[in-house]
Amino acid sequence: MSKTEFNAILSEMANRRVLTYRRLMPQLDEAAKAGDWENVDALITLNPEIMEDGLKRVYPFLPDEYKFSIPTDCQRHHGDHMPGVRKYVRQARKYAPIEKRIPAEMITLPEIEIYRAGTEPLDKAAYRISWTTSLDVAKWFYDRAVTFRWPQRHIYKGIIKPEKIICCSDGRKEKEVMQYNSVKNIVELER
Repeated sequence: MSKTEFNAILSEMANRRVLTYRRLMPQLDEAAKAGDWENVDALITLNPEIMEDGLKRVYPFLPDEYKFSIPTDCQRHHGDHMPGVRKYVRQARKYAPIEKRIPAEMITLPEIEIYRAGTEPLDKAAYRISWTTSLDVAKWFYDRAVTFRWPQRHIYKGIIKPEKIICCSDGRKEKEVMQYNSVKNIVELER
């Protein structure tokens, strides 16, 4: 493929994203005006083209329960790549009781071991939102990065108190734990 052909493909992709954005944002505005928060959630979380801008646009109007669910849904879908989404995820914990945020069997534990495969250095790992309770899942992310020749990966292990967890999710069988600067005693594991 020539450079010209490659640039044409990139241009077409950018044009599609702009058209999608222009089509979806008015729908998002209408849903927000109508207080149709389930539709707002679906429009934002299922469309990365509007996720970051859409969340910023509707967040001040969201009822508290949606200030928890919509940002965490966004994080699960594409948010780890969007700083604007991470900003709202960090605040989400205060909008839901612990019983809604984590499984019942975790609530009474004094601490929970969590893992992460990431490109960041050890001193920055605590600031990454997505972790997992499964070492096997962290290893899978590490191995996937190696397979695709993505940047150097590390596997980290740390501990977190249940009340510091923003949200737990296993919808994609990743045993995800969302946190921000609450994981402690982080060490790098050998792979």
